[in-house]
Amino acid sequence: MAISSEFGTPTTSRTRNSHRGMAFLVEALVVLAFLMTSLAVFVQLFSSAQLQGMRATRLSEAVMAATNTAEQFSANPASVQPSATENGLTITCTVEEEPHTSGKLYNATITVRDGDTELYTLHTARYVSANGGRL
Repeated sequence: MAISSEFGTPTTSRTRNSHRGMAFLVEALVVLAFLMTSLAVFVQLFSSAQLQGMRATRLSEAVMAATNTAEQFSANPASVQPSATENGLTITCTVEEEPHTSGKLYNATITVRDGDTELYTLHTARYVSANGGRL
């Protein structure tokens, strides 16, 4: 049985099909490697973004705690507690008095910590006249 040359021999068509199948397999593996690499990059990117978001939230809480303590200090410098805890954060407030001829200047340093890590420090001052602010 003779096969014409325009259709090729049976072994030639099998070789072409196996090359096509092999090429498809190589392309599929390249696409799979690209997708796996992309997935690894995206997972790392999203976990980093989540960590940054948690840090930003904690810093925002620290700023709010320091602001609340500064408002208490502004209302009455003598009534501020030297140490307090709020939302798991430790707030320390050191107040120094500077006597002047017509009153006192109170300087406060408010530090907010999360464990051993210092998150935020706020410096503020308030002057109280000798007559208590009365005219």
